[in-house]
Amino acid sequence: MSNLSKVISLTNEEQKLLQNATELVPFLKEYGTEIDKNMHIPEEVIEKLSSAGLFKLRTPKKYGGFEVSIRAMIEIVSEVAKGNGSVGWVIQNLNGNNYSASQLLPSNVVSKIFNQVNEVRFCSVLQAIKTVVRKVEGGYLVEYGRWAFGSGSKHATHALLNLKDASGMQQDPKMQLAVVPMDEIKIIDDWHTMSLKGSASNSLEMNDVFISDEFVAYDDAEQVDESMLQHLKGEDRFKPYLFLITSLTTGISTILGLARGALEHFVEKAPHKGIAMTIHKSQAEIGHIQYKVGLAAMKIESAHLHIHRSVEILETYEKNCELLDQQNFARVQTDIGYAAMLCWEAVEMLVVESGGSVILDSNRLSQIFRDIRGGANHAFTTASTCMELYGRVLLGLEPQHIVTLSSTHVIRDTHKKELV
Repeated sequence: MSNLSKVISLTNEEQKLLQNATELVPFLKEYGTEIDKNMHIPEEVIEKLSSAGLFKLRTPKKYGGFEVSIRAMIEIVSEVAKGNGSVGWVIQNLNGNNYSASQLLPSNVVSKIFNQVNEVRFCSVLQAIKTVVRKVEGGYLVEYGRWAFGSGSKHATHALLNLKDASGMQQDPKMQLAVVPMDEIKIIDDWHTMSLKGSASNSLEMNDVFISDEFVAYDDAEQVDESMLQHLKGEDRFKPYLFLITSLTTGISTILGLARGALEHFVEKAPHKGIAMTIHKSQAEIGHIQYKVGLAAMKIESAHLHIHRSVEILETYEKNCELLDQQNFARVQTDIGYAAMLCWEAVEMLVVESGGSVILDSNRLSQIFRDIRGGANHAFTTASTCMELYGRVLLGLEPQHIVTLSSTHVIRDTHKKELV
């Protein structure tokens, strides 16, 4: 089936990684029921993903990764998610977190981390439920900390954790991010959900853990101005937009893939599926079904266009060595939330036309329906939060979104320079 990914230019290496993901789709579909039942991804699946290079997508090349583009990351993860939503969710999160850690910490510290094991995998939580943290000589002592939800935690080697809880973020929205080996963290077995069951998005807990200063970083986008952007190279040029990129690569990619997978599944089954209590022998022959399939496809393709626009905005500002203004910053966030809403609506339409059997746990469309609902409820992709943000900015009000608030000092500084 045609999709907009064909208009996106990928390198030969990125095309190969995308092909690796495509080849795994049938294999991942076979494990769908088992992944949901066991509430985690089996080790044999993890090994296949690793062999395909799918845990090193966004890891910089200097640390042994592929350093794929934002566009390539979205397409590759989307392809994985067509096979299984939980696997897509884990792949997008671990890759996005590897990239974030590599950008936040000094290169000598990152090198030390990535030289420890053959394949580093970061899970993350960007706001704690509750923390009690003291500054001590040489670092920080986490007397107590609890974080939710640590997607991919059972398959991670390290965690990237915000040492601030909600009250701390309200006082100062700048994140204080710590790198912690997973053997210092207790994984709480509390991920019992209707959605993304195999993502191992468990709560994480620490008691009396010391974290050296070198492994703690602040989101320091405010230290990057337009004159400094001229001297940054490669991925470093995107550093001011770290959490926007996180929203793109670890927020929307799986949702897009789930919607694409739902459409492909429905189109495959419709010619051979009748409608109960009617004389119709094929859904594909019914006018209103044809309409729904066409509308669902347009919603998914429109979602991809919004994602494409958000990446294009980032790339344009990066190319011109300019910092995003607040309206475009909010527009990127809103594109992501709106795309998630369109994908969810498309899947819901198809489920409505799938008959009573769709409620079976073993029904593939049922799993997609549950997984995409959970994904679309993520804080990065909640449509109502993103629409409110865009409306507030358009009306000249202060943003309410933590990601935007943590970057407003950059935007304000830019505006001040324009006024000078």
